[in-house]
Amino acid sequence: MIDGLKQEVFDSGEELSEQKVKFSAQEIPAAIETILFVSGDPVQSARIADVLSIPVKAVEEYLEELIKGYESNPLTGITIRKADNAYCMITKPSMKKVLEQMYSPKMTPPLSQASYETLAVIAYNQPCTRAQIEAVRGVSSDSIVSRLLDRGWIEEAGNLDAPGRPTLFKTSKQFLLEFGISSTDELPSMELMSYKTIRDLEDSLKNAAEGEDKQMTIEGFMAQGKGDGKPEEDNGDS
Repeated sequence: MIDGLKQEVFDSGEELSEQKVKFSAQEIPAAIETILFVSGDPVQSARIADVLSIPVKAVEEYLEELIKGYESNPLTGITIRKADNAYCMITKPSMKKVLEQMYSPKMTPPLSQASYETLAVIAYNQPCTRAQIEAVRGVSSDSIVSRLLDRGWIEEAGNLDAPGRPTLFKTSKQFLLEFGISSTDELPSMELMSYKTIRDLEDSLKNAAEGEDKQMTIEGFMAQGKGDGKPEEDNGDS
């Protein structure tokens, strides 16, 4: 694919800016890696295309090849993950034990069933306000929303055009990265969701990350079965 792409990149007919360096086809993969490595945060494919003066389509195809190369190479501990239309470099889930041994991080306390219920409400109704979340759950969710913000799984998304202009919330890129999906379009249908599986999600993610070179996917955890539990009130447990 890359060989065919080389000609497409340089015969695309798009004019290059005189102020920008023209990269050869052989240099582009390394240039993309450099951009992702120094950025730290996810970078939009359009931004990479602008820096390298090549079409967005070409950037995305180069990235697909890079991702395949990282995932199939057991000699590297890093990979590239897509979240929405942005990409970032991350360590492979199988390297978790190495990082724990190096940094000895404190164990993150597991979230409660109520927290995962609230996260699901936001994921399937975003953007939404606290009042809308509580209307679905039937109980107060203020403290849970705060915990999800601290965890980085949700973020503010402006204000609703209504009296009081309440804050809107949506899932974050961190949510996509940690759950192993590239966009919320990959979430399973609502019919598959159940409180039992939401409660068991954290254990599923943990088991998938330990000893396996892959990220737990929503589909994978959903395949473990469904339950029929009832919503849990916010009792302050984290």
